[in-house]
Amino acid sequence: VFSSVGAVGPQGLMPLRHGDKWRGEKATHFDAPNRRIHFSNNKPSADMQPGAQDQVSLYVQLAAAMAADPERYKTGSSVSIQTATINDAVAWTLTLQSEDTLQIDGKPVSTTKWVCLPRGKYDTQVELWLSRAHAWLPVRIRITQVSGSFIDMAMDGLQPLAALASPPAAN
Repeated sequence: VFSSVGAVGPQGLMPLRHGDKWRGEKATHFDAPNRRIHFSNNKPSADMQPGAQDQVSLYVQLAAAMAADPERYKTGSSVSIQTATINDAVAWTLTLQSEDTLQIDGKPVSTTKWVCLPRGKYDTQVELWLSRAHAWLPVRIRITQVSGSFIDMAMDGLQPLAALASPPAAN
């Protein structure tokens, strides 16, 4: 189970804590005032670069960038974002590889496929498909380990959220 907690600021998502509950929980903490990223597993802290994300918020931040200016991103274009896991905080370069059509809820959906190749010998490869029809949110994410094992998550339908409550009237 991955989790991400943070805020929204002028530059987009600003993570505060990223958790990973695989074989016991480990966490990554973002210390924005001191521009440091700290790891609960005693790995050395890292300098925090502007726009840094964790491996969960990264997908939503990329969706927001696409929604803000979709014409900016063409096939072959890349973005580099410092991305923190529970072990490190390094630049992940995501490249818009292709335009694909996926089946979502039994209907064809046009997507842009982004790929982040492994950064090192033991890193994972990440592929994600963003859909304009879904506010550029990921409709599929595939994470492949060096061993060939993978996690493949895909949207299989939509459920509308309940309406947000209105704030109480001021007296």
